[in-house]
Amino acid sequence: MLPEVERPHVPNIVQPVTPRSLKLLRALVLVMAVVLVLNTFGRLGVVRQYGVSPGISRIVGTAVLAIVGFTFFLACVGAFFLLGTPSKRHWWLSLALPLLTVANVAAAIVIIPADSVGVGLVLDVYLFNALLTLALVVLLLKRPVRAYFGISRPATRAKAV
Repeated sequence: MLPEVERPHVPNIVQPVTPRSLKLLRALVLVMAVVLVLNTFGRLGVVRQYGVSPGISRIVGTAVLAIVGFTFFLACVGAFFLLGTPSKRHWWLSLALPLLTVANVAAAIVIIPADSVGVGLVLDVYLFNALLTLALVVLLLKRPVRAYFGISRPATRAKAV
């Protein structure tokens, strides 16, 4: 018989319980990614059909819309994976998504000519970009999500008696 080999003790590493709001947040980020792809293709279709605002090259306008939309899409997909593991850095990186929302909205407003703005673009900008990003920020700032990532408020000072 072979002698038994003693195995080193491996401590149990307990993962924190994923809060429900974090699961909703990860689902929201995926929904945002899908909507962003559709919105970007829609914006590119508008530029292809109607052109760009005066003073902007059609190639540059198309490239900027595609780059900004694709970058925002990649950031949403990346945030989905980052939000799966508890790390302060991942929380802060995900909180930077609203900056990409601003860039995405600004690119659409500047590049798409004003006379070709329709209901679809208005819904795209306000409903899909602004409201979904607002929901993202609200979910990121919820106490259980912050606690999951180790983000907490500083302790309040004790009142002097």
